[in-house]
Amino acid sequence: HNAMPPKKSSSAGKKKEAASEDGAPLSAAEESKMYQAACQSLQLELADRTELVGRMAHEKRSLEARVTKLQHDFADEHKAAFDITRDMTRQYKGMQEQLVDRITQLSRTVQDLQDKLEAAEHHLDATVSDKDKIIAVKDQEIAQMKARMEDMAQEFGGMLKETLDKMRQRIEISSNAIDMEPLPGGA
Repeated sequence: HNAMPPKKSSSAGKKKEAASEDGAPLSAAEESKMYQAACQSLQLELADRTELVGRMAHEKRSLEARVTKLQHDFADEHKAAFDITRDMTRQYKGMQEQLVDRITQLSRTVQDLQDKLEAAEHHLDATVSDKDKIIAVKDQEIAQMKARMEDMAQEFGGMLKETLDKMRQRIEISSNAIDMEPLPGGA
């Protein structure tokens, strides 16, 4: 980056009448040489400035191309980031839907299992109740049979006693009858 060379004052020669260093007027040849030197100086300055403008224009185009490339790269990066974000959002929503479906499915499974457990508990309660009723009926039947057996045992005991009493009476009668009979052979 070259800085612009300092401007040479060309207006000083135009405003003043051409004069030499000692103040005397210049001859036409000297004045012509002076104007040729000024012209050559201005041409060199113009060439320097033209070269500088060319370099600056080239540098400007280079910087514009770089800015354009950076903008293009930024746009590409922005689009890539947007695409990635869109894909991630889509994947996230898909996973979220899968999780909601899975949660719903598991909730249904839990509810089904709770319903089955409730039904099983109800069935168990009914079975226990039926068993308790059967046991109560059987206990009552057993109590009735025990009572009947006791009655029968008492009745049998009474009949046995009666039979024994009758047998004893017959034995006594027979024994008395034998005692009263004369013994054969005469007593």
